[in-house]
Amino acid sequence: MQWWLNIIWIITVFVNLSGLIWFVLGSTANFQRDLDLISTVLLVYLGIPTIILCGLSFYLLYKKWSPTKWWEAIGVSLLMIAMLFMTPQFYKNVDTSGWLTDKVQTDSIQQTSDHQFEYCIELINLFQKNSTARLYLKNNNTLEEVRIPLELPTKEVVGITWSSVNYFIKLEPTADSNIYLLTTTEDLPLATEKYEINVQEGTAVRIK
Repeated sequence: MQWWLNIIWIITVFVNLSGLIWFVLGSTANFQRDLDLISTVLLVYLGIPTIILCGLSFYLLYKKWSPTKWWEAIGVSLLMIAMLFMTPQFYKNVDTSGWLTDKVQTDSIQQTSDHQFEYCIELINLFQKNSTARLYLKNNNTLEEVRIPLELPTKEVVGITWSSVNYFIKLEPTADSNIYLLTTTEDLPLATEKYEINVQEGTAVRIK
């Protein structure tokens, strides 16, 4: 009986620890962003007890201690129940966007003045170390959709205001039908950036 109890105890410890590790990785997007307020509170109220209970369990198991009295067995059972109770909370409160999946935010769809394209900017994993940006284009004639990477310094964005309508960029045609000029607007909290967009080749060149 004691042997089976130890096996269940070991499994419970590793299940509980895996939940804590998953929560930390998910809440920080694999350490690409800081913990938000909710995640910090959960880590304090659930993470600290988990570390204490798992640490105590590892110590007792390392010492090869096993309950020999009924009240010791009840104590171990309550310890395992507490760990198993906390584990689902770790998984339930993890947001994997920005880590396992990209978190994409866009401004409002606009149309070029020559009516050739619909466009917007896609901000990916904003406020994270792995944040990037790209231009979304939809050809109004062929309905083809393309996304062109932009060397936009998104890591410098520390805050942004969202409203029902947002225009973070302006895309204007030039004399060359394949070349467009992209300019960021003052609504995007960055210094003005300009790019030459080649819609045929799908490239963006920053204009200094």
